[in-house]
Amino acid sequence: MLRKGSRKAKGVEERTIVVKKLRPKHEVTHTGAWKVAYADFVTSMMALFIVLWVISSGDPELKAGVARYFRDPAVFDSSRGFVPIKQQDEEFVSQPGVETLKELQEGLQQDLKRLMEYAAIEGQISLRLTSEGLLIELVDTDSQAFFDLSSAELKPVLRRVLQVIVARVKDVPNNIAISGHTDARQYHKTPFYSNWELSAARALNARRAMEEMQFPPARVERVIGHADRFLLSPDDPLDPANRRINILVLREVKKEKTSEAS
Repeated sequence: MLRKGSRKAKGVEERTIVVKKLRPKHEVTHTGAWKVAYADFVTSMMALFIVLWVISSGDPELKAGVARYFRDPAVFDSSRGFVPIKQQDEEFVSQPGVETLKELQEGLQQDLKRLMEYAAIEGQISLRLTSEGLLIELVDTDSQAFFDLSSAELKPVLRRVLQVIVARVKDVPNNIAISGHTDARQYHKTPFYSNWELSAARALNARRAMEEMQFPPARVERVIGHADRFLLSPDDPLDPANRRINILVLREVKKEKTSEAS
C-alpha cells in the first residue's frame, strides 16, 4: 500500500523518465556565394597574367604605366590631363637630359593655364614624361575638336595652343617629332585618300603652323601619320579621343656634326 505523498510502492524500483525532444534537422541549402568568390579569384588571376605579360613585353612605356599605377592608382584619373611630375616614373625622370624636360613641362603647364579657353580644353591636353621625352598630346572631344571631321585644317583654338607650345619649346635645344592620329571612321571623299593621308596631313599642317610661329624647321626630326593604328580608346574605335596630335620633345639632344679640314 502506497503511503500518501509517496511516489513509489515498497519493493518497487523507482524509474526516472527522460523526455528527449528531437528538433527537426534543417536541410542545408547551397547558395551561389561560392560562384562569386570563384569569379573574383579568376578575375584576379587574369589581371595578374596581364600584368606579367605587359612586364615581359619589353615596351618601356607600358612598364612605366604599370609602375605608375602600382605606386598611385589615382594617376590614371589624370591620364588625359596634366600628370604631376612626382607621379611619373622615376626611372625616366632620373635619366640624363630629363631635368630640362621637367622644367619645360612645368613652364608649359603654367602658360597653357593662362589661355582664355583653358577651362574648356583642360582635359584635352596631356603633358607627360616618357622614355623618349616630353609627350604633348592634344585630343578631340565631342564638345571641342582641334580639327573638323575629315579635315586637316587647324581650328583657331589649336593654333592658340600651338602658339603657347612654340613659345616655350623653341627655347630648348631638343628636337621634336609630330604625329597625327585619326579614329576608325573611314574617309570616303576620294578613292585615293584615306585615314593615312588625313593623319599625315594634320601632322604636316601642325608642323607648318609651328614653323610659321618661328619654330626652327631644322629641329623637326620627323612628321608621321599613324591613321587609326594606335587608338587611344581601342574599345571604342570611333571615340573622338582617338583623333589627336602628338608633339614629342625628344629627350636626346643631337649634336651638330663638325667636318674636319682635309
